[in-house]
Amino acid sequence: MATPESTLREALDLFAALGLDGIEIICADDYPCGLTLATTQDELNSIRQGAADAGLLVAGLVPYTKDMNSAEAQARSRAVAELKRVIDIAVALDCPAIRVFGGHEVAASDQGIALNWLAESLRELGEYAASAGLQLNIENHMDTMATSAEMTMAIVRAVDLPNVGVLYDQANLAFMNSEVYEMAIALQGPRVQHVHVKDFFWHGTDRIAAVVGHGIVPWKEIVNSLTRIGYEGFYSLEYERRWYPDQLPPPAIGMKQSLDFLRGTNA
Repeated sequence: MATPESTLREALDLFAALGLDGIEIICADDYPCGLTLATTQDELNSIRQGAADAGLLVAGLVPYTKDMNSAEAQARSRAVAELKRVIDIAVALDCPAIRVFGGHEVAASDQGIALNWLAESLRELGEYAASAGLQLNIENHMDTMATSAEMTMAIVRAVDLPNVGVLYDQANLAFMNSEVYEMAIALQGPRVQHVHVKDFFWHGTDRIAAVVGHGIVPWKEIVNSLTRIGYEGFYSLEYERRWYPDQLPPPAIGMKQSLDFLRGTNA
């Protein structure tokens, strides 16, 4: 997401030069600096070796599939098949985790049945992932059913598998006017398996992307709170130049500043 102007191999080189520990890779057909479902085994082998040569872990994959709670059974089946392919890609890359969406956002009157469909789909995927030792992480995210920490945990409980947990994104929760970080961590803490780190500020009613530490998200307090409850997973810099190229400096500058800030939060 940080490097829309680059190839994936160029991103690997940049992240290694910045001193990052790993890379989280987008899985989408419309994003050049990522992977597609049609990526061949030879290409995956090359990417895995390239990451290893750069001293980087492939920390996560990020697909955009949402139809796991569709009212159409065929759409749900296609979504499950797509995500099983992403799981297979993760295995080929020695990647331990996959971000999954909480389906599509639905009307309040449809939440019950949609949650059942979503849980059924994610349970099948979770069992498939567990056989390969992988985690599935449901992200706090707008336009899905996981628009609050409370609802994200309702999905996790409905799936009821130990390897299906939470991708905690406090910036998304703040943007959606959902829980403040203290409540979000209290609700989700034991099931947080991955954390997205980004920042923003408001300009009137407009959301403006910011270098971490230059926005409104209290990352020092968040990191310290997660440390106190024993979180030891990844903190992934979700540097949103894919979506906001005019609001953020080039990654060699802004990601470095974000990394320095993040590494100093728990000093």
